[in-house]
Amino acid sequence: MSANKSPNRWLLMIFGMICMLVMGICYTYSLFQPHVMSHFSVDSASASLPYTIFIAVFCLGNFIGGQSSRKIGMQKTLIIGYILMFMGWLATSFLPSNYFWAMFLTFGGLFGIGDGMVYNVIVALMPKWFPDRKGLASGLTLAMLGMSATVFSPVVSGWLNAYGFAPSFMIVAFVYLAIGVFGVVTLKNPPAGFMADYVAGGAVAVTKKQYEVREVFHEREFWTLMGLYFCAVPAYLLLSGIFVSYGADRGLTAAMATLGVSAASLCQVGGRFAIPSVSDLIGRKAAFAISFLFTALGVALLTVSKGALYVVCFCLISFSYGGSQACFAPIAADRFGTKNLGTILSLTMIGFGCGSVGASLLAKMVGPSTAFICAGAVALVGILLVLTLPNNKTKKGKQQ
Repeated sequence: MSANKSPNRWLLMIFGMICMLVMGICYTYSLFQPHVMSHFSVDSASASLPYTIFIAVFCLGNFIGGQSSRKIGMQKTLIIGYILMFMGWLATSFLPSNYFWAMFLTFGGLFGIGDGMVYNVIVALMPKWFPDRKGLASGLTLAMLGMSATVFSPVVSGWLNAYGFAPSFMIVAFVYLAIGVFGVVTLKNPPAGFMADYVAGGAVAVTKKQYEVREVFHEREFWTLMGLYFCAVPAYLLLSGIFVSYGADRGLTAAMATLGVSAASLCQVGGRFAIPSVSDLIGRKAAFAISFLFTALGVALLTVSKGALYVVCFCLISFSYGGSQACFAPIAADRFGTKNLGTILSLTMIGFGCGSVGASLLAKMVGPSTAFICAGAVALVGILLVLTLPNNKTKKGKQQ
């Protein structure tokens, strides 16, 4: 079936973008954190733990989502995922002030698994509808996720200021329930044989084989992608968490800090769209190389930067981080096919989880300055890993 007979694929991509935009409300957690502190009478470090647990469980949710899609289908997986997201926020809204530990289970556990399941379904769905524009489709969809915090921050702030802790969590729960109904109704897999006659050309080569999950463990590129996930995380994760406090000794004023956070957020959105879209033209390998070069350059400048240059470094690292994150789905689909893309992608995200935890532990052990140097070295390792990816001709030779 050709793309011309399925014009609604662009509309479906818009539906996916809407779902991703609303899904990202959870990334406004920093606005909820003071209210969590007040409601449960805990300090800032403790109040951040539910979100940390959510990030870790999110990776597990991705795997569950991939496996679930294979066994019971995409629609049922979406239903389960959205129900878990709804239950996570709703249950949190009912927690008494002496049950802070339960938030690890409700927000961190239930919501983390549900969010990961839904994310996996949508990310794996776009390349199926756009085998000819995987980078563009993935980039636009994930750009909405990156934009979510900017769009919803004033809305969430209004809810919290007007209603406080419990009602605001309840409102978000029902927002997720509403977008869940929308997503289940509008998102669907392409029909059998969709664009089966499409032949990739130019800088992007696509395998015709649809790999089973067990087969990818024997492919070097699978482990390379996992390593790239690991290398793509540390620099951004380290700097985003302490951008304001670390910049205090580097001439960062309050006005510059506000501008920097907003600019970096927009740069991450831009990276999520620009780099994967360009990868459709120049190839995934070249796009990854550019992304890691930007990261290494940003970290190198960071060691000597002050004032405005410090903000530029944050923007550069944010741009490259957003871009690299949005390139994993297209390259995995190119190399291993779309049949089991959700599960395969979730397995490569083990690198993301290890990179996140490793960066946090490293910063606590050696301090931010040394940790940034290590992050720059990790980015250089990422470039070396990119160079081991097969060229276009090599990949074509593997087509089956």
